[in-house]
Amino acid sequence: MMNLSKMSNASMSLKVEMEMKAMLVIKYVNGQNSAEKIYQKAAEFVANQQLEVPDFEDYVQIAEVTLDGKPLTLDDATMRGLYNYLNQ
Repeated sequence: MMNLSKMSNASMSLKVEMEMKAMLVIKYVNGQNSAEKIYQKAAEFVANQQLEVPDFEDYVQIAEVTLDGKPLTLDDATMRGLYNYLNQ
């Protein structure tokens, strides 16, 4: 039987591994809570934002975003700004 601390370490290791493989990691503010969304490809984010019901509303504030492990600097730190940056 795996104890809780080992499960936590395994979960954290999996998260770090996913972030290293992921091309786009978005840390954003949802109301008063912080959250994170990981996309394997930046094109996946762009495509999902073009859907009738997108993953995010345009006005959602971004706290931090990385592409291929490198931080992006956005003039407009919202999902709309990220979409426009990636869709150039």
